[in-house]
Amino acid sequence: MDSVVSDSVELEVLLDRGSRVLAWISERDLVVLECQGDRGARAVEVLEETLEADTRSPHTRQAYKHVWKLFLDYCYTHRLRLVNVRTLHVSAWIKVHPGSKSTKRQHLSALRRLFAKLLVKGLVKENPAKEVRLERFEEDSSPTPIFDSGEIAKFLGSIRTDSLQGIRDKALFSVLLYSWCRVSALLSLRVEDWYFRELVRHVDGREIRGKASLAPLKEKRGKVIEVPAHSQLVEQLDNWLAVAGIADKPESPIFLSLGKDHKTILQSPLDRRSVFKLVRKRAKQCEILKDVGCHSFRATSITEYMNQPGATLEMAQRIAGHKNIVTTKRYDRSRDRLTIDEIERVQIGRGTNGV
Repeated sequence: MDSVVSDSVELEVLLDRGSRVLAWISERDLVVLECQGDRGARAVEVLEETLEADTRSPHTRQAYKHVWKLFLDYCYTHRLRLVNVRTLHVSAWIKVHPGSKSTKRQHLSALRRLFAKLLVKGLVKENPAKEVRLERFEEDSSPTPIFDSGEIAKFLGSIRTDSLQGIRDKALFSVLLYSWCRVSALLSLRVEDWYFRELVRHVDGREIRGKASLAPLKEKRGKVIEVPAHSQLVEQLDNWLAVAGIADKPESPIFLSLGKDHKTILQSPLDRRSVFKLVRKRAKQCEILKDVGCHSFRATSITEYMNQPGATLEMAQRIAGHKNIVTTKRYDRSRDRLTIDEIERVQIGRGTNGV
């Protein structure tokens, strides 16, 4: 009896210590984790350790929590404790999973990570997710919807800069488009990252000197990329910093939230969901029916760059910060346009020699 009480106290201490990390765990989840004794307490500790110590990215932590929560709910519904889960149970979960092939692959990977950690700690006898196989998944191109050149021009042109929100949004979308960055890199930018560096360009025999870099862009896996600033980006971002009154505040996030009146600048930075909603709202106003999102700007930039004479995949890879050039190829939709041109070469029934 004393042992059970001791284990319960240990569990409460763990949950209290990890309340920030483990607030998403419900009483139902604790049943699945078998929290009637030391095994449950240690399972909770593994969750905390995996999320807080082994996972650097906050977005990855959020993704892991989402997947694990889905699986714990499934286990509770089917009266399964984590220690009793076998390959057939994980396979059954994947079969009823409503996600796409790529989502299923990602979620299965997150589950393998959890069970691998539990196995190392001696809390389970096997990794039941390891042997689960999915359909072969190959993609020639990224599923990310992109703007065509007319749509992106219409999108940016529709943003009026006679209001605080319009000025901020124009600068925000300019950074996404002209720096090719991910939304996480955009939201990590501080005022001190926007600095002067002399850049000399030759236009019609004249030397033009100006601001050169937006740095550093903090991308995935700790990679830092320094991207020379496009002239349109410079104009819009300088305008926002001046109007927002934060140009002399180096520690301030560049893109801040606005109050409900859209006229008051708050000290809290924008988050990913807010930026996504802004993209959807602006696209709807422009009557763009595609399911565009934050990543659409990155894919659009790569495609528009590859449509220009002299563009190379190697340079596109370098600007985008892709580890593998195959990833860059997947984002390049310029090949789609070439394919349509080639198909149109078949002109049956047109001309003097038509069939």
